Amino acid sequence: MQIKTYTAASMKDILSQIKSELGSDAVILSKREIQDTGFGLAAKPLIEVTAAVDFDAAREHRTARAGGVQVCQRTAETVAAPVDALSSDIIEIKEMMRTLISQSGIHEQNPLRAKLASKGIRQNLVDLILSKLGKDASIEAVKGLVGKVVKIGQPAPSRVWAFVGATGVGKTTTIAKIAARCALNEHKKVGLITLDTYRIGAVDQGRIYAKILNIPFISVTTPAEFKTALVKLDSMDLVLVDTVGRSPQYREYIPQLKEYFAGTKACTFLLMPVATRDAEMDTTTKTFSGLGIDRMIFTKADEAGSMGSVLTHNLIHRIPISYLTTGQRVPEDIEEASAAHIIERCLGEIA
Repeated sequence: MQIKTYTAASMKDILSQIKSELGSDAVILSKREIQDTGFGLAAKPLIEVTAAVDFDAAREHRTARAGGVQVCQRTAETVAAPVDALSSDIIEIKEMMRTLISQSGIHEQNPLRAKLASKGIRQNLVDLILSKLGKDASIEAVKGLVGKVVKIGQPAPSRVWAFVGATGVGKTTTIAKIAARCALNEHKKVGLITLDTYRIGAVDQGRIYAKILNIPFISVTTPAEFKTALVKLDSMDLVLVDTVGRSPQYREYIPQLKEYFAGTKACTFLLMPVATRDAEMDTTTKTFSGLGIDRMIFTKADEAGSMGSVLTHNLIHRIPISYLTTGQRVPEDIEEASAAHIIERCLGEIA
């Protein structure tokens, strides 16, 4: 499965890019309006669209283009007029989805369709998966396909790990779990730094965890103090950095946070509760992507009724998952991610 995100001033331009790069079998996964921040007050709204196509269709499209064959022509049975002739103000994503699903041979009667959607997987991703496998797809086939494309990754090689996310996602507790694992089980020298001096009790909480684990703890309030703290912890194998939780709507926070991590080559983890709605996951990820997100940690899996949102996010945003937290106990309730484990948690109960 190939997934790409396109940004342009009009839907017409985006569809032209999708058609050229992915072919006519591509499926629209999401669409939203964003601001072009590069022009300040004169910024105009842009359209951002995420589209996908299975690998076989994408490969055939590239091969045909390389051979000079026009593969993107549409017949009367698909779309009545060429895409380039359509005005962006009359293009409806639902109509295009209906056409593309019809092309793929997806039938709403497929019992897996409703079962997968009930697990929290976005409906258009379900349709894309089933279009690849055919109407007689089994849950084992779905697990096999998704298992091949889900992205899992251990932390990037860096002695500084930064943990970011919205308010209340569990950053401090997750850091304590990782610190305990690394210090007690792996016998690493670990240090803690917190930038969160705003939340009542945050510094005390971090200091308590550090005292229990017998590891150094430093609280800082400015980028200069942060750089000094890193020098003081230069002998540590690993430095874990707790940051201030902020709403994704508070976009001024990201440039401020970038000042702290400039030049540190930190591995940045974005933390997201499993039960977060898809739209909020998308917004949060786009906001924090300005920091350069290296890995995902999905938190509070024990509080979620289903875990399909994890697969949806991973297939769309393609950020490798490193950890999954499953409760409040320190250090027990954290698991290293694996494709098999994620698939089983998300789809294991489907018969």
